[in-house]
Amino acid sequence: MEQFNSNTYKKQSPWQEFTHSCLGKVVILAVIVCILILLAAITRPTESMVRWQMEDNIQQCLQGSDSIQSDIIDDYVANIGRMFTHADTTETNPEQYATYKKLNQLKVYTHMLYRSAHIVNNIHPEGIRVGVGIFGIVIPTIKYSDLLMNTGAVRGEYGGRLIREEIVVPEDLGENPNIQPFHYKGNPDD
Repeated sequence: MEQFNSNTYKKQSPWQEFTHSCLGKVVILAVIVCILILLAAITRPTESMVRWQMEDNIQQCLQGSDSIQSDIIDDYVANIGRMFTHADTTETNPEQYATYKKLNQLKVYTHMLYRSAHIVNNIHPEGIRVGVGIFGIVIPTIKYSDLLMNTGAVRGEYGGRLIREEIVVPEDLGENPNIQPFHYKGNPDD
């Protein structure tokens, strides 16, 4: 049988006891969260930086709109790439960009820890979020379908007739049946 050895069981220091207790873990987690909140508030991008980055991302979105997007993952991958690149303004179609500027409005909202960019147009009159600025970077979430790029009638002439051709009614349809109004006369069994 082994004898009790007091050297293997040492008393923990107060710091070790604190970090291994439930209260200690909660306090350490709260300190980490407070540091992240303070860091987010300090490094929140300025409104002009968010606006400039989002205009650049929108130009890249307009330039890449000619490719076929197969699923939502393509939009996410394109937006991640837009975070680290800048638009080539020589490739931007001036008519397309002028249409974007005419029919859409970019608004930047300030929140406590971040700023968000929204596109307001006739499709999204309340605005749809297309970017978030936090920790000093602007993260785009824009899709080409968020932008209004053309206007016009949905189905054509609004004043025109729905049925264009004349309906020809045959002359001999037969006689109309003699239909009398029905009046409830009570239960015939009573």
